[in-house]
Amino acid sequence: MPLKTICFTVILAFSSPLVRAQITHGTIDYLEHRDIEIWDGMSLDDKKRMEKLKEEGAFDRTGRLTFNDQAFSYQQVEEERDPNDRRGWMGRQTENPDIYYTSLQDSLVTDQRQIMDRTFIMEDKWLKPEWEIPENQRANMAYTLPSKLAFAVSPEGDTLTAYFTESIPLGIGPQGYGGLPGAIVYLKVENEGSFTEYTMKTMQPNPGELSLKKPSEGDKISREKFEKVAEKRREVMERRQRGWERQW
Repeated sequence: MPLKTICFTVILAFSSPLVRAQITHGTIDYLEHRDIEIWDGMSLDDKKRMEKLKEEGAFDRTGRLTFNDQAFSYQQVEEERDPNDRRGWMGRQTENPDIYYTSLQDSLVTDQRQIMDRTFIMEDKWLKPEWEIPENQRANMAYTLPSKLAFAVSPEGDTLTAYFTESIPLGIGPQGYGGLPGAIVYLKVENEGSFTEYTMKTMQPNPGELSLKKPSEGDKISREKFEKVAEKRREVMERRQRGWERQW
């Protein structure tokens, strides 16, 4: 979506008397923009093709945050796939069926994660980043609302840069990130030169009660064991990618 469209949509969403009050129930849609690695083994033509796809936003996705004053849940919005889509398997690498659910009442995280054809449930304590909020650092960007800046290093070692708004006085954000004095409207997650950005596109307040359901489908597993299973899956995918590259 063009930046002007994003700005206009969000300004409209926050211009009503209802939205000017503090919001505790609703949905936020984010544009997910992920830096896609270009492998050294690619030919020059394939590298140019990948760069062009990135510029066109071929790997961008929409993620939806649903929230109330008790919990928030985040997952990607399912997109219709054109069978003739030229992105092929590369485009599918950015599709994420996972659900990230966080309880604000007891600070428990319940993640529903999928690996190949298996679904897992992990539940553990919410590890909030130790955010640093510089004084007198405010932004007034149209697409993020009047907001404040914050920095942190996540428990996983990622560098986090966020803008948050106190118009939504809940420590919520995309993909389980949060813990600030307001909702995250922009987030950049960086690690070893690659990054993912989450930028608010639209916000819809819900004046009535909005209930959230904690994910429960899947085999319960510890996060440590899940990471071992995920690492094996990554090794399989890397071997497949090397095979695809040789076929290009």
